[in-house]
Amino acid sequence: MNLKDFNELLEKYNVEPAVEPTESTPVTDLEIDSFDMMMILGDLENSMGKSLDVTLDTTVGEIMEKMTAAGM
Repeated sequence: MNLKDFNELLEKYNVEPAVEPTESTPVTDLEIDSFDMMMILGDLENSMGKSLDVTLDTTVGEIMEKMTAAGM
């Protein structure tokens, strides 16, 4: 997964983050509604078949690394 893929995922859910996501942006800085974030993470976890273990301090880059490691 790369930044373009992550942004496309946000678009899929009609989510507009408060800041432009970069690899170093913590999830909390995106200021995404908690329900929307749960839906996005649930979608990613279903695609992977396992839990992502994401916290508010997790960065966009760390999410992308986890997805890439899972072959996504």
